[in-house]
Formats: sequence, structure tokens, C-alpha cells
Amino acid sequence: MKNRRKSRYIYSDAITYDNLYKMWLIIHRTCKDRRALFLFALNLNSNLLNLFASLKNKTYQPLPYRTFMIFEPKPRLVMSQSIRDKIVNHFVTNYYLIPYLENKLIDVNVATRKNKGSGYAVKLLKKYFHSLLLRYPGKEIYCLKIDISKYFYSIDHEILMEKVEHYICDEDVLNLLSLLIGETNQEYINKNIDYYNQKYHIDIPYYKNKKGLSIGAMSSQFLAIFYLSDLDHFIKEKLKCKYYIRYMDDFLILDVDRERLKYCFKEIKGELLKLKLHENKKSNLYRASLGFTFLGYRYQVKNNKLQISLYKKTVKKIKKRLSFLYQNNRILYMRSYASYQGYFSVLRREKREFKMKLVEKYQVLKEKYLYEIVLLKEGIFYKTFYDDAKILWYLFEYKYVGDCVSFGITPYDKVIAKLQRLGIGFVVIDKDNEVLRCKKEKEDYRSYLSLASRSFEKKKKEEEILEKVARVLDSTDSYDRLNQILDEFLEQV
Repeated sequence: MKNRRKSRYIYSDAITYDNLYKMWLIIHRTCKDRRALFLFALNLNSNLLNLFASLKNKTYQPLPYRTFMIFEPKPRLVMSQSIRDKIVNHFVTNYYLIPYLENKLIDVNVATRKNKGSGYAVKLLKKYFHSLLLRYPGKEIYCLKIDISKYFYSIDHEILMEKVEHYICDEDVLNLLSLLIGETNQEYINKNIDYYNQKYHIDIPYYKNKKGLSIGAMSSQFLAIFYLSDLDHFIKEKLKCKYYIRYMDDFLILDVDRERLKYCFKEIKGELLKLKLHENKKSNLYRASLGFTFLGYRYQVKNNKLQISLYKKTVKKIKKRLSFLYQNNRILYMRSYASYQGYFSVLRREKREFKMKLVEKYQVLKEKYLYEIVLLKEGIFYKTFYDDAKILWYLFEYKYVGDCVSFGITPYDKVIAKLQRLGIGFVVIDKDNEVLRCKKEKEDYRSYLSLASRSFEKKKKEEEILEKVARVLDSTDSYDRLNQILDEFLEQV
């Protein structure tokens, strides 16, 4: 009863300008629609005040979703909200849902939660396998995988609200939440789905009345993991499944007792029916010795050891996408590369293969910071390449080796101070993040690049002449050849 009393009057206290502004900062950092962000920011203060007033007065109404299709890894309808609605969605999740519902979720419910996610799921699964392999050496390990059919389209609004009402009693919060999830009842949603199905010859499910959550909204993500929370407790506490993980609507249970897993499967199907959900055809029992997939990886036990791998077609698809991005969008290419590195972090061979070189990162960033010196921090050194390296070579007489100039932490302040004094723009990048940037006139950068390039070419010619002279002196050639080389040098100078 304590939680119920605490959550009875929480609506008004959370609605402050500062809280809405915090949500705006999150949206500004994460939203990809830069045009919509720019338009909202033009009148930021008045937009937030209007939003504040509509929430306080309980007159807020969400705008229609902007729907579009994505096709990787499979065709899926995404519902994009306006900036004001994104702010409200984040606000509801961060100030009403997470504070009062997060602690009801078990640890192994890992999707879309802070410090969890797919990486945590893989970590848990490896831990489970190692525990079973040590405890039951040589015994077959079985895996029960359950996937719910059309999960986001099947979540029942009445059942969901009953579950929320058990912990949140403020009627104003519940009304606002009902307003957000009820948007899928609007007629235009199914009209858009019908249009996409005909245009792309696909079979996106339609939303039934009082069923389903929008795909893409933060509140939908959280409510989707909360909807099955009671089932999580049933599996862990009633069925006593020790080796259990759930990622959204993907269930995985490990055991060495095949009959016990069959019994668990039957019980879980019964609980799903109470929630008006059904498992899809992919749900089944698998032998770990034959292998199974989970969250994009393939797991298999061979010779009492766990092996994790990827399908060749997955690697091929990733390489194809990276190649396309490299040709068309270098900034997105670099971000995707970093993302795939995390994806491959559990695989040794692929991790090495997909490691991005520092010079490649420089080339991508240089397209964005065309008239600024790009300094990349790697360990205790700062490095730059090509034209930027020539400028540093010219100004500081650092060694130019392999199209690269590097210097340590100690002279860093001296380098930055001189670049600022000379009016040369620069940007310092640490782990893909911009740490420091100083924008200057591009003409100053061009001037110093021109001076550095001429000096660099002269230096290269001098080195070539000296190398030729050294070869002549070491050979049996006559001194006439040496005089010829010196004459050529004097003409070039």
C-alpha cells in the first residue's frame, strides 16, 4: 500500500518548466530530424511555456504521428512524433513511469533499460552457459526460445492500464497515459498501413481498437517491457527458472532437463493467453549442441565449450551497408562503424576485421571540419594527417612520418595556444566526441596551408637531391653526374 499512497498525487508536482526543458535537451541531442528541432528552437521559450500550460490545465492533445517504413532487418512501421509530443512522451516516461514502475521489473528483463540492453543480455547468456557447463559437464543443454507474435500490435490497452493502476493511482497521470497509448485507435493509422502494404507489397498488421502500442515512442518501449513483468516474476518465482532472459518479447530459458522446459513452455503459453498474446511459430526447444540464435548471434556448444558466431550473410550485409555509407555519407559511416564495433565486441575475428583505423576516422571528420585542423586523441598522443599534419610540421617542426604528425600531452597547451594566436581553426576529437573546437576564418587556414605546402615541397626536393648525391658518392659514377644533379637543384630553387 505504501507505493499506492505515494503515487496518488504526483501529476502536478512533476510538471515544471525546468523538467520540460530537461526533456528538450534530451530530444535535442537524440532526435535526427534537425529541421524540426530548428523550427521548435526558434521559439523555444514560448513553445515550452505553451506545453507547460496545456499539461497543467489538462488540455494537452497529441498531434497525429508522421508514419514511415523501415526495411531492416524486416519491414516495420515507425510512428514519429512532433517535437512537442516527443518532449511529453519523455516527460511521462521519466517522471511517472520509471520512478514508480522500474523497480517492479526483474534484472533479467533487459531491453531498453539503463545499463542493460543487448550487451547485458549476451553477458548474462555467457554466464549462464559457463555455469551449466561447469555444473553439468558433458550433459546436453537445452534452450527454450519463445517469441510473441505481433507483440506491439497485440498489447491490450485495458490489461495494460490495469497493471499500471496497481502502482500509480493519480487519475490525471492515468488519463494522460491513456491519451498517449490511445493514439493507435485513430483511423488514419490503419489507412497509412493500408497504403504502405499496397505500395510495397508487404503485410504490416493493422491496429485493432484498444490494442497495440506505437513503435518508436519512449513510453511505448517502457510499457512494452512492463506489460510482461508479471510473467517474468511467474517464470522466475513460480516456475523457478534460474537461467532466464527476456529482451522485449524474446524469451530464453536454459536447462539440462528437456521435460522440465516442455512443462515450462506449456505454463507460459497459458499465462500469455491471459494477456491476450500468442507465441509465434519460431518458438521452440533447441539443443545447444546444434546451435540457436538470440539477438543476432549464434550460440553453439562444442566439446563442452561455448562458441559465439555470426551468419556469413549478416557480415556480408553489414559490409555492404558500410560500403554504401562510405560512398554517400561519411559522418553516418563513422557512427555506424562505431556501432558495429560494439556489436562485434563479443567476437574476436570480426572485431579485428571491423576495427576502424585512425586515419580513416580523420578522413571522415575532415569532410565536416574542412577548414580546421582535426586533432584526434589516441591514448596519450594527439595525431593529425595529410594537410593538417603539414601545417603542424611547418609551425612546430614536428616529425612528419607516414602522412602523420603526432605530439604528446605535455606540448598540447602550447599547440592550442599558438593555433588560437595565429587564428587557425581547430577541433579536438576524443573517442568520436568533439572535446574542443575553435572556429576561425577559413582564409587564415588556407594561407598557412599554402605556406606549409610550399615549404614541405621544398623540403622534399632537398631530401631527394641529398639522396641522389649520396647514391652518386657511394657509386663509381663520375663527378659529372654529381654536377648535373646540383645544377638541377639550383634550377628548382
